[in-house]
Amino acid sequence: MESQKLEDCYSEHSSTIFSEMLGEDEDYQRLKKAKIAAEKALQSVICQEAWKQYLALDEICNELECARYKAMYLAGVADYEKLSK
Repeated sequence: MESQKLEDCYSEHSSTIFSEMLGEDEDYQRLKKAKIAAEKALQSVICQEAWKQYLALDEICNELECARYKAMYLAGVADYEKLSK
């Protein structure tokens, strides 16, 4: 019966037991802080790269829009020349 109580206690608290044990460990805390800093740096780099890609795509869209307007203008001029003859 005592073994069952221990197993039940472990099951209830298994997610916090190791973090409580490591919470006092300086090396663990140092590594945890380094891991969090690395994750934040990676997220920043990813965000910066995504923003660069967005700007590049926006530039391409602007160029395509200009080409579309130019094509519409030239088509209008061509139609006007046909009608004026």
